[in-house]
Formats: sequence, C-alpha cells, structure tokens
Amino acid sequence: MTIENETTLLGMDPFSLGVFSLLVGLALMICGLAAFYGNILFWYLTLAVCFVALINSVLMVPEGLVRFVLILIVLSYLTRPQVKEHYGIGDKGSTKPYSR
Repeated sequence: MTIENETTLLGMDPFSLGVFSLLVGLALMICGLAAFYGNILFWYLTLAVCFVALINSVLMVPEGLVRFVLILIVLSYLTRPQVKEHYGIGDKGSTKPYSR
C-alpha cells in the first residue's frame, strides 16, 4: 500500500499529509524540550501528541513503520515509575520546586 492509495481512502492529498506529519514532528520536538521542566502538563501533552503521532505513522504506511516503533518506545518510557516521579505523578511526587 502506498501513500497515494492511503490518502485517497482518507480524502487527504499527499501534501496535506506531509504538512500534518511536519506539524506532529514539531509538536514532538517541543514536548521533548519541555520534558526538562518536569511539569505534569507536559507529560499529558506528550502522551496526547504521541498518540496523534501513532495515528500519523499508521497513515504513512510503509514509511511510518520505523516511526511507529520509536513512538511505542517513547510511550513505554513515559509510563516508567522513574519518569512519572520526575513529572510528579504517583505516590512520592517530585522534590523539585518547579515540577508542579
């Protein structure tokens, strides 16, 4: 299945799908940079953007297969207890004053 076949089924042309992929990529970069602050809002925002990126990678079959696997790795990393503690999610919370 090529991008052209998939986009005609969804009613999107390849240019629109490319622009959407670019916007999702920029949102993922912003979420990655914001992760240094450890704010709980950024954790939820990153989860939401990752789910949108998963949908986008499914639309970009077969080119999106590598991106799909990488996003699954990021999602599994975000659900680890150490990462949740950094964001202030869970029982202990974070000791950093700027994390909430």
